[in-house]
Amino acid sequence: MKKLFISACLTIALITGAKAQQDPMYSMYMFNGLFINPAYAGSQEVVSMMAIYRAQWVGFDGAPQTANFSVHTPFRRDQYAAGLVVSNDKIGLSNNFSVTPSFAYRLRFGNGTKLAFGVQASFSYFYQNNLGAQTATANDQAYLNNDHLFVPNFGFGAYYYGKRFFVGLSVPHLLPSFLRDRTGVSKYADTAISHQYNQYVFTAGYVFGKDPSIIKFRPTILLKWQQGLPHNIPQIDVSAAFLFVDRLWVGVSYRTGGDYIYGGQAITAFMQVKITPQLQLGYAYDAELTALRHYTSGTHEIMLGYDFWYNKKRFVTPRYVKYF
Repeated sequence: MKKLFISACLTIALITGAKAQQDPMYSMYMFNGLFINPAYAGSQEVVSMMAIYRAQWVGFDGAPQTANFSVHTPFRRDQYAAGLVVSNDKIGLSNNFSVTPSFAYRLRFGNGTKLAFGVQASFSYFYQNNLGAQTATANDQAYLNNDHLFVPNFGFGAYYYGKRFFVGLSVPHLLPSFLRDRTGVSKYADTAISHQYNQYVFTAGYVFGKDPSIIKFRPTILLKWQQGLPHNIPQIDVSAAFLFVDRLWVGVSYRTGGDYIYGGQAITAFMQVKITPQLQLGYAYDAELTALRHYTSGTHEIMLGYDFWYNKKRFVTPRYVKYF
């Protein structure tokens, strides 16, 4: 009975997630905005690579697992930049593999800030392993064949940033599409579940503290809205982090989207350390605040990044620090 109840909770959570949170979430979004904004490409001013693995709701069979890899770089002509994100998101019987190239055009201002505009094209391959389902009825007609679907889309973003701040706005999915078969009919009776809605994402952050300071403070915020969110209000993620000796980030964040209006979904503790000026390692742990907290041990996220300094003129000292 307990297993049945837990499975029911997971099913409800996954269906809600399909409507309200279609793209994978990342607790450490502030360290690599390319996952949510194509205009972020090239902002590190070097060839930057990052990989993230996220295991959500540990303890549930079929809980979300996401692996993500990104690379981006400015061109020799500094006003142009390009990036690429490869992602694999597995939830229950469903698996979504996507490749998302991006291109950014950047305007430089005299005060050292830049305004970038970016576009991206996403190519997603959706696979539903229906034959792997354990059904109450033998030879259930709804699960006799696996689904293989291709879902293209494109997005746009703007990113204004300097050494100590950033402000971003992006629409990762401009085409409101849904999973359909070759005849154009929805693969699922409830098109609200199979629908991929437009998303609107706003991010911002600022670093307080002078350059020689041993400790610096950085608050960030992420607002995400799309049709289908509970009570039709944006999901909010606010974080506060401290940087110690320009090498170690330690912070916490609070994410809404829980059981009540403005109710909390999770509290996250995270850290990122620069092992070398080029190599960085991060970890985040999400403690669930919704009713699921009684049945999961939380969510784990691991991040590994590396920067290739192909142009030494960009870095005066190995202690050069990028805050975002």
